[in-house]
Amino acid sequence: MIIIFKKRKLYLTIILFSILLFSLQNLKLTKKIIETDPLADRTIAIDPGHGGVDGGTSYNNLLEKDLNLKIGLKLRDLLEAKNNLTVIMTRDKDTALDHLNQYSKSRHQRDLMARIDIVNQKEVDLFISLHIDARTGQPEMQGPTVLYYPRHRENQKIAEILQKHLNQINYPNFNPPTHHIHQRDFYILKAKKTPGVIIELGFITNYLNRKLLQQDTYQQALVKAIYKGIEEYFSSFSFLTGNF
Repeated sequence: MIIIFKKRKLYLTIILFSILLFSLQNLKLTKKIIETDPLADRTIAIDPGHGGVDGGTSYNNLLEKDLNLKIGLKLRDLLEAKNNLTVIMTRDKDTALDHLNQYSKSRHQRDLMARIDIVNQKEVDLFISLHIDARTGQPEMQGPTVLYYPRHRENQKIAEILQKHLNQINYPNFNPPTHHIHQRDFYILKAKKTPGVIIELGFITNYLNRKLLQQDTYQQALVKAIYKGIEEYFSSFSFLTGNF
């Protein structure tokens, strides 16, 4: 009986010690996750669509290329202000990129190839291409939407996270429908080395979207939503891979 009692006591001690050790490891891991900047040392490429002679979609004197650049620069500034990371802009002024690539007779194709060359740099972890949609036959369409192509397995996940945060934008007198991500076969989405998505920031053919997309406060709301999506994506990536 004494031997049995001692064995039970030993087993109980081992179990309690194991529980304590597991709890301490859990606390340590939790603290590490909380304290770790998920964007630290990342490199993110931001691609403001169009530029230079290519104005993109338009409405009277309002050009897509200008809105893409303004919002892209705001996103860059927010990322750099909050995190120890690197942001690469495919363009930071009103210029096309066709002069950077000579592998096609088409100016438009050279421009796209040059953007792909930039986002395919080996150190880039994610690229986001910014655009604005146009639906001349559907002026009621409004709100930001995210497009992806399954070139990389991460692309759909990135798109879903970003769309979730864009759907949650809370802005006065703005109540767009809840959008879902869309798979599209666009050239810019076929970067071989880098996962990424296109964000259509709104619809230039919609009166309210045109008005909002020109407002600094709404541009900031868009940028904050995109930032939250990027942060959530890399947070989940770090947790799953142990890449702290």
